[in-house]
Amino acid sequence: MNIILQSDKKCKFYTGIPKVDTFNDLFAELEQKVRQIRHWKGPKRTCNPLKNRKYTQSKTNRKLSLKFEFALTLMKLRLGLLFEDLADRFGISTTHASNIFTTWIKVLSSTIGALVFNPSKEAVKTNLPPSFKGTKYIDVRHIIDCTEVFLERPNNLEVAAQTWSDYKHHNTAKYLVSINPSGLINYVSEGFGGRCSDKYITNNSGYLDIIEPYDCVMADRGFTIREELALVRAQLFIPPGRRGVTQMSTNEVQQTKDIANRRIHIEQAIRRMKYFRILKYEVPLTLVQHLDSIFKTIAGICNMYPPPLPKYKT
Repeated sequence: MNIILQSDKKCKFYTGIPKVDTFNDLFAELEQKVRQIRHWKGPKRTCNPLKNRKYTQSKTNRKLSLKFEFALTLMKLRLGLLFEDLADRFGISTTHASNIFTTWIKVLSSTIGALVFNPSKEAVKTNLPPSFKGTKYIDVRHIIDCTEVFLERPNNLEVAAQTWSDYKHHNTAKYLVSINPSGLINYVSEGFGGRCSDKYITNNSGYLDIIEPYDCVMADRGFTIREELALVRAQLFIPPGRRGVTQMSTNEVQQTKDIANRRIHIEQAIRRMKYFRILKYEVPLTLVQHLDSIFKTIAGICNMYPPPLPKYKT
């Protein structure tokens, strides 16, 4: 624990939290919430409270302090360590390390995950980067893209087929991510099978529910959702492209360049999320049930970072 709190650099490396002060403030905020929570023991150990009322007496018996449990969970997210490795580092059993993570990730998803929110139009306009001001993209409120997380191959053939991604040539879970022009993540979807198209996920994830009239959405060419957005009086900006046309006009080339230069924000936001190694490599089947909570927690942590503002080429 001492090395984690040694400096902001070490804190970010081990936990993903950008500053030591932020780590301490977060823990202070969470401490009372988790103090009375009993560790998850698995469905087979769930007791009927009517049969065993003494069961709740052990809920505060902990082998690690709450701060160590908090650090263990964040280290799992940031470094992608095996539970056996974490157990050795913290002097506990592998099962107990797993139970701690399962308990905390639900809490972090509902608290840190709450940092993923959709700011008002006024807030977005106030923080609009210079590259969007004075252009036809001034009303852009959402920049969207999908990202995939590798999964261990499922034993169930039907699930394996649903999660197979032809693009990645691997079993994956696919997520829709939306940011505003300043780089704040304002929406992450639940996970879908890797075989789902970008359009299908956009239409079935609930993302369209946060779109308001006269919003503008910027996306890649695969998001053919112009009609869906038109139903809520919103506009879509995607690079031009027509089937069967091998050469674009000068106008289309410039438009493609303009959108690509501004879509770099979403690419950087997703790259920042993949800084957490649990998302960078293959997720084991035992963690798939927690993947939505993991993804949302990481998105919330990324919103604690300064916005990535690249220099645009004109």
